[in-house]
Amino acid sequence: MSKHQKRRAPAFQEYAADILANSQYRMMSLEEKGLLHVLRCECWVNDQVPAQHDDLARYLGVELQKITACLTPRILTFLKLEDGHLICPELNAYRASLIERSNKLSAGGSKGGKKTQEKNKSNQASLEASLKPLSRAETNKEEMKLDDFRSLDKGSTNQLLDPWVEEYEASPDASIEYINASQGV
Repeated sequence: MSKHQKRRAPAFQEYAADILANSQYRMMSLEEKGLLHVLRCECWVNDQVPAQHDDLARYLGVELQKITACLTPRILTFLKLEDGHLICPELNAYRASLIERSNKLSAGGSKGGKKTQEKNKSNQASLEASLKPLSRAETNKEEMKLDDFRSLDKGSTNQLLDPWVEEYEASPDASIEYINASQGV
């Protein structure tokens, strides 16, 4: 497992047609097929299983007689003896290809990310140069230039509000109209 990969692949892909087409598999009894499946799953999760029959029986939690009867040369065609353990070379190769693919994707992503960061840095001369000026509609009173305002303490209003103020002042008093319409109630 690479230093960047924190978790192992949770599953292996297997095509049913491939396994069913294997002549050794086709010749197995149902018990042999079951043991092969369990051994392959154990090898995927733990990389290996004990090769000695008594150790393997204890490891799998089954009777020694079942291991002795079912661990046939047909099953052993799918496995390899290595340092006192049985491994599954097919699954090891598959795992290695997944790790290699993951590492290549990671390296490509890292390389692309660095290029993007370099491109962004070269396009940004400074923080001020990268800021988009706000339109008049996006600014609030505190952000507008002082030239856009007349002093409110001298009795004048904002230049933008002048037409509204003029229309309001020219309209009849709404409160008197309300009182008259509601007959004072």
